[in-house]
Amino acid sequence: MLRNCMSPASRIRIAADVHRQSTSDDDSGCVLEEYAWIPMGLKPDMIHRFFACLPDHKVPYVNSVGEKWRNRQLVNQLPPQDSDARYCASLNKDEINELGKFEEARKNECLGRGVIKQLPYDGKTRHCHQCRELVAPNSIAVCAPDRFGEKFVWHPACFVCSECTELLVDLIYFRHNESIFCGRHHAEQAKPRCARCDELIFSIECTEAEGRVWHMHHFICDRCECRLGGQRYIVRNGQSMCIGCYYDTSNLVCNTCTQQIAPDTPHITQNEFHWHAKETCFCCSGCKKNLLGKKYSFSDSRLFCGIGSCARSEKLRCRPPNSSNCRP
Repeated sequence: MLRNCMSPASRIRIAADVHRQSTSDDDSGCVLEEYAWIPMGLKPDMIHRFFACLPDHKVPYVNSVGEKWRNRQLVNQLPPQDSDARYCASLNKDEINELGKFEEARKNECLGRGVIKQLPYDGKTRHCHQCRELVAPNSIAVCAPDRFGEKFVWHPACFVCSECTELLVDLIYFRHNESIFCGRHHAEQAKPRCARCDELIFSIECTEAEGRVWHMHHFICDRCECRLGGQRYIVRNGQSMCIGCYYDTSNLVCNTCTQQIAPDTPHITQNEFHWHAKETCFCCSGCKKNLLGKKYSFSDSRLFCGIGSCARSEKLRCRPPNSSNCRP
């Protein structure tokens, strides 16, 4: 019963204590069966100590939430379409060549895998490259010798992407300047990513709108799929629509003339009522005075002059039948 009440981190620390004295690789098979992935080249006690430093829900126990997290991050952090044209929808020959060169350069110049080590008692003071806090001697740390040599160390839980701050899955990183990134966000340091297909854009032309980037043929109306590049469009409830489709779905009707209001024309809204922004529509219901840019009152879905005389006259006209001032 006590074992079932323990947190994953507690079980890892106990396991680490059990294996602490082991200097043999005979137990590595048991560790392989316990986790969906482990850092290679480590003895069982080091593996357990490393995982004890991570958040419980990101420890890749077999058939656990940690394994599910790892599977999601492998796809998200290392998108297959960023490195293999077979996972891309419609690259032309030149774009396929560009993708190949791009991937080769990243692999040769930026790709690396973190290495787990126990820091020695050597009198040196080391600080985590991410959080800048002290990394104590004899503690578990992550190094990146492939791209940084022995220059930097990280706490295991601080070995994260500089963009999304997500823990780097399987310790795979890409260097850009003095920072580490997951594969997805490292690629985006050099190439824009299409907001619709999630592929990198290698074509000469693309469209940038609403703070995002699209292939020219992917920036389309979400209703009729016509291209929106170079055209006016409306964003409604997160969907981009051409003017025609927005007009068809907007259903805005002027409260005065009862005609439909085109989405690309100026209009005024009060509660659930709408008016053309014209003198003949946005006007006093009593005297027809233009109310654009002027004070007005709003009663029973109708507009009245700000001075109030028209509104008062309307109230007198609509008094109950027993009133002597009510019109027949």
